[in-house]
Amino acid sequence: MDCLSDALNNLRFQGTVYCLAEFSAPWGLRMEPREGHVSFFLPVRGTCIVTFDEMPKPFILAGGELILSPRGSGCTLQDSATTPVIPIQEAVGLPPPRGATLKYGGGGATASMVMGCFTLEAYGKNPLLSSLPGAIYLDNSQLQSEPWLEATTRLLSAEASSSRPGSDILVGRLADILFIQTIRAFMSQLKGCPESGGWLKALSDPNIGAALCLIHEQPEAPWTVQSLAAAVGMSRTSFATKFTSLVSETPIDYLTSWRMQKALRLMSGGLDNMADLASAVGYSSEAAFSKAFKRELGESPGGLKRRLAAPV
Repeated sequence: MDCLSDALNNLRFQGTVYCLAEFSAPWGLRMEPREGHVSFFLPVRGTCIVTFDEMPKPFILAGGELILSPRGSGCTLQDSATTPVIPIQEAVGLPPPRGATLKYGGGGATASMVMGCFTLEAYGKNPLLSSLPGAIYLDNSQLQSEPWLEATTRLLSAEASSSRPGSDILVGRLADILFIQTIRAFMSQLKGCPESGGWLKALSDPNIGAALCLIHEQPEAPWTVQSLAAAVGMSRTSFATKFTSLVSETPIDYLTSWRMQKALRLMSGGLDNMADLASAVGYSSEAAFSKAFKRELGESPGGLKRRLAAPV
């Protein structure tokens, strides 16, 4: 499994909420931040201004474009920068039933879009999520350069306005695909930007990307900075410096973090023997594993397992 697939596999997609909305000028809505939620907007017709809390420069979004907020940043949507905004719950209440259109505004020029939100569940530090910006914007040319992504947005727009049997399941699956394809398109942008960094950019580096793959493929191996550097054909010092610069943490810190991610995945799959868990992620003793687990995640393996198993 490649590194991106491995990181995505550690995320759980939950509870997509989506609707087709039609707004008429003047209109302005405020959406509060929601940790762990991914929101996306797909204009079908007309334009709107989207401003995210984390990115004060507004985006002017037109039909056939896409903007996605991976970290649930709060945002405002307006027909004009001067239009006052009110909370979206106050303006429109609950999303309409499948196939119905949410309508709001003053009766002027209209803009229609697909609005969606779903939850990403992750424990600990997921390198993919931590490397994403407050918003990912793809214009028409970028979408057209990713044919499968463009096709997904068209199908999602069509199904959001449909009340056919199975539409709920299909749109939920399409939202998952939309997220993954958007990440891939974002990676293509990073490759063309020499000043960018982060985990996704590190994947495209021949040496550091290879080291990341080794860690993901064999987290239980007794890796050291020296052995990782040798495996990718670099000196220890050059490797450590470049890895830390791109990934924003040391090779050993990253190795520890990913070992805990694998331990969480094994625990969610039913493995609860501490000795087996420790061995599976490269620790020779339960004590060493438990200490690293608590340092990384803030609680012991047993404590986390009991909390997750407790009835809500």
